[in-house]
Amino acid sequence: MRAYHYLVGAAALSLCNPASAGEIRGTVTGPDARPVKGAQVLLDDLARGDTSGEDGRFVLTQIPSGEIGITITAPGLAAKHVSVPVSATGSVDLPVKLEATDLLDRAAALYAEPQPEHLAQKKAYLDSIKPIAGRPPNILLILFDDLGYGDLSSYGNRLIKTPNIDAVGARGVRLDRFYSSSPVCSPSRAGLLTGRYPTRSRAANHVFAATGGPTAIQRQSRGWTNALPTDEILLPEILSRAGYRTGAFGKWHLGDRPGARPTDLGFDEYFGLLYSNDMSPANVWRGTEIDTPAERMDQSTLTERITDEALAFIRGNANRPFFAYVPYTAPHQPHFANPKHRGVSEGGTYGDVVEDLDVNVGRLIGALKDLKLDDNTIVIVTSDNGGDFGGSVGDLRGRKAETFEGGQRVPLFVVWPGKIAPGTRSEEMAMNIDITPTLLAALGIGLPQDRIVDGRDIGPLLLHGGPSPHDYLYYLTWTGQYEGVRDRGFKFRDPVPNTRLLNFRPSGGRPALYVMEEDNESLDVSAKHPEERSTLERQLEQFRQETSENVRGWRTP
Repeated sequence: MRAYHYLVGAAALSLCNPASAGEIRGTVTGPDARPVKGAQVLLDDLARGDTSGEDGRFVLTQIPSGEIGITITAPGLAAKHVSVPVSATGSVDLPVKLEATDLLDRAAALYAEPQPEHLAQKKAYLDSIKPIAGRPPNILLILFDDLGYGDLSSYGNRLIKTPNIDAVGARGVRLDRFYSSSPVCSPSRAGLLTGRYPTRSRAANHVFAATGGPTAIQRQSRGWTNALPTDEILLPEILSRAGYRTGAFGKWHLGDRPGARPTDLGFDEYFGLLYSNDMSPANVWRGTEIDTPAERMDQSTLTERITDEALAFIRGNANRPFFAYVPYTAPHQPHFANPKHRGVSEGGTYGDVVEDLDVNVGRLIGALKDLKLDDNTIVIVTSDNGGDFGGSVGDLRGRKAETFEGGQRVPLFVVWPGKIAPGTRSEEMAMNIDITPTLLAALGIGLPQDRIVDGRDIGPLLLHGGPSPHDYLYYLTWTGQYEGVRDRGFKFRDPVPNTRLLNFRPSGGRPALYVMEEDNESLDVSAKHPEERSTLERQLEQFRQETSENVRGWRTP
């Protein structure tokens, strides 16, 4: 039976000046009497509520008179239910103190991390890879964090100027139908570096968090991993065996514990943040040690520092093949403009941040030219997912964390002098899971045979303007559910409830079919194209079934 705490008396309940409707105001504090930010304050029977702010305060308005039940929850604290009498024209003051709970810790203790299943197969595959003879091309992979489809001037932005990034595109091919494998960062990065949809690596459920923190404990209590499984095979592990020097500079976000950090998974060198720039602790790491503690880290110069480290790596390995992975932490919010470029952009602070990225991309490309490496370096520039509300997705529908186009369609430029014709452009569809298979194919390295690799070699598309090797691409929610599928002309989206979130959220929307080339997902054309709707609906359900029955995507010997 649910316990009810009736908060009455002058200390807990005070009727203030009359208001136009019943109102409840209050502050949520924790066991230490400090304000609790982000507590959910929900009216039981009205299906609405508020979230406490930095100061722990919340406001509930338009409350009918009578006894009102309220539930208050916050990560890592015991939920509380109270019943408050509200008059039709009064304001109620409701202080709420949440107590500590060990429920999540006890639930997490019952969960055992899934054991690696294919370590032997991984070892055998990596042992089969030998150093490549001669001088294979260097690889520079630049990844932005939350850069939207419409954030670059070459993609139509009229306020933000990105001449250096645009110049990269002018030297190679631009893809206008390129997708991230998830609308949020950890899953997308897993897809990029493994060549597999993020569900295969158990990375599709939201984003990884700091080990030991409330969010990580919540993840663990639900049976979710908080790092890539060690039997996944990552691009840097393969390239390292092929004779490349490998370095990562920027945001990792694929695990923070020993065994899951960049230098554990194929990178010889690492400098950057293990999480997003809005997560704690925001320590800057060098290898396996903290280089700059969070309290001394200056985010306004972080892009510049990441570039400095990447430049040192490139210069130090100019005489050997290298793979430089530069996953910048920007323009993910919060936004901090470099003092050297503050107030420069017509796009405001966000524009300053993006234009600072552009300056630093120019530094990287300039170094390749100065070192006479530009003619033998593959350069790839893209984003981990669609734009957040601080930036632009162009004329696309949706944003980061959504399976509409604005959440997963991102810019892509690829340069390979002598192989890819400058200034070319493709409307063919591809995804970031294609990058690893494409690079391996270019180097003559076969794929592992013990697992499904969802990505395809898009070399013919990049080099010769060929068609996409995909019949279908799938859209994955940030809670790990396949919600959409597209072919060359249409997209079917079947919204699913986000029941796997730490806090439940309804799906919103209805199943719909969209024409990809002539609409921005505004008009449902199911009635006009019933056969296409039926085909894509069956294809999505079939893929859902396959990935549910074979979660890790292992092949039968």
